[in-house]
Amino acid sequence: MANPFLLSLSLCLVLLYTSACLGEGLDRFNECQLDRLNALEPDNRIESEGGVTETWNSNKPELRCAGVAFEKHTIEPKGLHLPSYTNYPQIIMIVQGEGALGISVPGCTETFEEAQQSSQSQEQEDSHQKIRHFREGDILVIPPGTPYWTYNYGDEQLVAINLLDTTSLSNQLDPNPRRFYLAGNPEEEYPETQQQRQQRQQHQRPSGRRHGQHQKEEEQEGKNNILSGFDPQFLSQALNIDEDTVHKLQNPNERIKQIIRVEEGLGVISPKWQEQEEEEEEKEEPRQRRRRERREEREEEEKEEEDEPRESRRHRGGHEEEEVEEERGRGRGGSEWKRTTRRRHTRGDEGQEEEETTTTTEERRRRRGGRGSRQEEEEEQSPPRSRNGLEETICTAILRENIADPTRADLYNPTAGRISTANSLTLPILGWFQLSAEYVNLYRNGIYAPHWNINANSVIYVIRGRGRVQVVNSQGNSVFNDDLRRGQLLVVPQNFVVAHQAGDEGFEFIAFKTNDQATTSPLKQVFRGIPAEVLANAFRLSLNQVSELKYNGNHNPLVTPQSQSQDHNLVKVA
Repeated sequence: MANPFLLSLSLCLVLLYTSACLGEGLDRFNECQLDRLNALEPDNRIESEGGVTETWNSNKPELRCAGVAFEKHTIEPKGLHLPSYTNYPQIIMIVQGEGALGISVPGCTETFEEAQQSSQSQEQEDSHQKIRHFREGDILVIPPGTPYWTYNYGDEQLVAINLLDTTSLSNQLDPNPRRFYLAGNPEEEYPETQQQRQQRQQHQRPSGRRHGQHQKEEEQEGKNNILSGFDPQFLSQALNIDEDTVHKLQNPNERIKQIIRVEEGLGVISPKWQEQEEEEEEKEEPRQRRRRERREEREEEEKEEEDEPRESRRHRGGHEEEEVEEERGRGRGGSEWKRTTRRRHTRGDEGQEEEETTTTTEERRRRRGGRGSRQEEEEEQSPPRSRNGLEETICTAILRENIADPTRADLYNPTAGRISTANSLTLPILGWFQLSAEYVNLYRNGIYAPHWNINANSVIYVIRGRGRVQVVNSQGNSVFNDDLRRGQLLVVPQNFVVAHQAGDEGFEFIAFKTNDQATTSPLKQVFRGIPAEVLANAFRLSLNQVSELKYNGNHNPLVTPQSQSQDHNLVKVA
């Protein structure tokens, strides 16, 4: 018979563990019970010889609610941000300037070779992975654990804002942000997390070893790249290099921080290479526009078919009836749907019934390896063929898309502004990491009408100008009603209602979202979808007032103030 004491002890341990897990979960959800939102500015600043690195305190309640961290890098001309990686995916928005991105994806081949300048040189020709060109308005996606570097070859400062998804499933560590540098002597970018780690180490360190361990830590202080902590002799044997090289790897000059200046420039970034990249970009943009136009045409055709009466569909060509059952998935943000369709095809007096399961675009894309819209279009135009799921791999994935290009705007009002979205449908790699971005450029006094994000938290970073932002929570209380200016962050939790209005100089911002197909719900469209009688009774309105509420204006959430719209019409008439 089991010992009653051991059973009681086991039961107590199980209860304590369960309580701890529930408490941790409740604490995580309580982080998003925000009664007041604040405009956030950088808390930490690191000056390097080639630029400046700024970070936001990751312990701020708003950032912990969204599960993200933020960095801002300002790189001077000929500045090189040293190779580094993180344990979570990143989205980089190029706010200003142009440059080059080098990324070393593990397992991918080095297919680019650089010939030596001198024919008498005995050194081996250099080979490396692809170097990518980027410019203002580009979105760059960096996979977790993948080293990358950036270089400013332009004549002006390069400004980049980084979102780090610290609560991604790719991150198996704690949600505290950390960056691993391969080179240099970088300073700690998130001092608040370093202080927390030091406090934990002091509590966990045995008292007998405290002095010796503390002395060892002092000896290693200032060596913050990942090679500094290895034994020199071991590193020499493992990398097959001499001790002098090992010493330079482990003991860099103290002035080499996050960003260095390459006085002579990088020879691999040649003017010829830049011209080739720009030519490829010019060729790619028309193709992207054509793909987008074809996709929009297909969507319009599908919408017309859905609006067509069932009787018309029944008498058209193949006689079919559809019964659709939808089941919403429980993935992050609830963005997955499963659709079961029953089709009954009838020809003459004979009937045949078949049941088939289809999936949404998102599920199909994930099963096929995250392929882009171009491949999907080719498949629709060609006969069915076998698939192995490797049509697009991490080695061939597209990592860049320009979100600020006016020609690719998803929503546009000539007097209010424009909105562009980058998600897993336009940049498939975003589907792997459950992230997306929305670029908004409001013209003078333009309004982005009230809306909410159905399946994602949103973090706004102001690129230029100033605007008034209002946010309302589930209790109907205003949690933010103030101006946002250039360089500030604002977190908008999921389903909090938000509205924007630009100032006299306009309002330009990027909204990072924690879902690869983040969906917004404009308030005006919600009203249009509700019967007039329901609105009249819910708000105690007359039918005339309900008609104005539903149909005044257009479907576009970009709105021009009425007085400004009248002035614009008068100018057009004149």
